[in-house]
Amino acid sequence: MKTTKECGEVYAYDATWDKATGKKPKPIKAFEGSTFEEPIFDDPIMQDLMESDSAEIFTTDVVAAVLMCAPKSNYSWDLEVTKYGEQIFIDKRKKDDPEFNILNYHTVSENANDGQPHDNRGEMNGIKDLMKEAKELNDSWLHYSRTDNAASKHDLEDENPFISDEY
Repeated sequence: MKTTKECGEVYAYDATWDKATGKKPKPIKAFEGSTFEEPIFDDPIMQDLMESDSAEIFTTDVVAAVLMCAPKSNYSWDLEVTKYGEQIFIDKRKKDDPEFNILNYHTVSENANDGQPHDNRGEMNGIKDLMKEAKELNDSWLHYSRTDNAASKHDLEDENPFISDEY
């Protein structure tokens, strides 16, 4: 798989997280910002790449990870494969309610011998609630595990198209 375009910025990892243990925990705050998991047809960078015929197959990082983990996954996934001419587009299926697509969450209990039923909504340890909590925790950790040092920031080829200066 070849990366055609990289956008945004990357910060260095804060190594103080390596010293966190059960006896010496490091608190993590809830991340209040936005994460971006746009469909490929809503991504302006992807649209430019599609128009310039720079690839034959287009997908996102989330979908590529799902495909790589497919042989060992306990959960079904909801993908949509579309072909226009010689180009193939693989993306999460668009539905009216994003709560129904399993790819909008992080999976839990993947290695459990007996999986939990998917219809136990509202329960404290229901599978959907645990998946939503896992995504929120992962988003928080990704944000707070980076250094805030401007010298450690690495700017990629182009700016992130989803971040605007107007807040």
